Amino acid sequence: MKYLPAEDITFQSKLKAAALLQRLEDSIEPERAFRFGLFQRRETKPYQGKVVGNSFNISRIISYRNSFLPRISGNIETTFSGSLIRVKMRLHVAVIVFMCIWGGIMGSVGFLFLSQAFASTDFDPMTLMPLGMLMVFYVVIMLAFKYESKQSKADLQNLFEAEIMEE
Repeated sequence: MKYLPAEDITFQSKLKAAALLQRLEDSIEPERAFRFGLFQRRETKPYQGKVVGNSFNISRIISYRNSFLPRISGNIETTFSGSLIRVKMRLHVAVIVFMCIWGGIMGSVGFLFLSQAFASTDFDPMTLMPLGMLMVFYVVIMLAFKYESKQSKADLQNLFEAEIMEE
């Protein structure tokens, strides 16, 4: 999933599952629809979401707007030497739907422009604009997602006192 805004990561920690779940609970506050405004509390926990059993669904609390902020879901499994934490980082479903619609439109228009360009004898560089827009859109998505996922990976690695087994 190197070329998609999604990551699957497995952490290994020497801590037991109960200790990891408690650390996670201490770092999470309930989800709120809006986290901005004049009267926003400054002393928030780093994540919002919930823990249910050995599974969790969280996202980082940030003071700016980033639609490509990863939604982090995972579960904690007990092993002989500690715990395995399997984490999935994905985009919000609404963002994925928007990306598919916008990308589909730009791809279709780009294909239409290119087919007309190949049919004509003279080349107009403007025919590449929709495909260029599609490429810029992809790069912006990947940079924004990877920036946030890198921060979350480091936070989780620190929180769980874990090392990354697989990415």
